[in-house]
Amino acid sequence: MKYLLLILLCWKAFTAVAQDTTQVPPPVKPVKISHAEPLYLDLVRDLGARKGEREWNVGTSFQRNAGLTQWHPFIEYEFAPINRLGLEVEIPFQVQKPQFEDGRRSTVSVQSLKTSVQWTYAVIERWQTSLAVGYTNELELQRGISAECGFPFAVAAKRWGSHVHTLLYTAWGGEKQAGQSLRSTGYQVNLAVHYVVGKAFIGAEWYNDPAEHILRPQVRFALKKNLLVGLVSSISLTHKAPVSSFIRIIYEPKRRK
Repeated sequence: MKYLLLILLCWKAFTAVAQDTTQVPPPVKPVKISHAEPLYLDLVRDLGARKGEREWNVGTSFQRNAGLTQWHPFIEYEFAPINRLGLEVEIPFQVQKPQFEDGRRSTVSVQSLKTSVQWTYAVIERWQTSLAVGYTNELELQRGISAECGFPFAVAAKRWGSHVHTLLYTAWGGEKQAGQSLRSTGYQVNLAVHYVVGKAFIGAEWYNDPAEHILRPQVRFALKKNLLVGLVSSISLTHKAPVSSFIRIIYEPKRRK
């Protein structure tokens, strides 16, 4: 009997050791700093994105120009296949509606296909700063698939305490217009400042290129934890572009395990 008891104790000890050796510790999540993402410019993914993150965006800009009411709706999908790498696919549309009843009909067309990649190469927790680089490419569809352009960009974001967020975006070769086609400008600089409370914020973006300066005041609020709405107004400081408005609806599905 005592030999049987000894065998049982040895077997229990062996199985306990085997279980300890086969248990794999959970992976350590990379450091990620929460930064306010501008509504009009919109990044490819959150800076420091973690694997499995996804996001759907739909929205439109609205303006009146040369007697036409123009809408520029878009649909956009962002995801992170691995930690700190963000990918994005966006399809911008264009809707033109005559301002007056002159016999013309509204027209709807797909403008282009945009693809973007963004890599967060540094997350400095001590300074509450994140740094990223990326590239956006657009294939024009209205004029045929022969028209194509793209540009590299860099992003630097910093948090100042609990509520104030700043972000600097620079690009070479074009402007990433929300829901519209890219246009070649040589370079662009976009500076954003936001005051954040939870997932809501109020702030502004200042856009600058060689030919245009635009101020974009904006506000974002949450309908649900994973459903956000953002409103933007675009005001040209050089009076070269008409005043326009913009809305973005953001939906974040649950992360895949």
